[in-house]
Amino acid sequence: MATRQSMEELIAKAEQKLDVAKKQLDRVNRNGYEVDEAYTEAQIELSNMDSEIDKMMLSANHQQREQLHRLHLQVTDYWNDMILDANDLHH
Repeated sequence: MATRQSMEELIAKAEQKLDVAKKQLDRVNRNGYEVDEAYTEAQIELSNMDSEIDKMMLSANHQQREQLHRLHLQVTDYWNDMILDANDLHH
């Protein structure tokens, strides 16, 4: 079973990464900026976060897996939005 502390740390880290991604998405969408290094880095961080969530799932109990699944959905939602927006800006 994943420890409570490890779950809390992962959730806090994911929320921080999601906040950065949201700010990058808002900036690009609002101003039509080109995708820059900060945007790309936010995408990479979301990808890494998704991997960390997957690893934590392996040692999580049922309740923790549900919580991690919701977190996974948030991370992949932002990650996909960033990928699609980057593609839209390049076309």
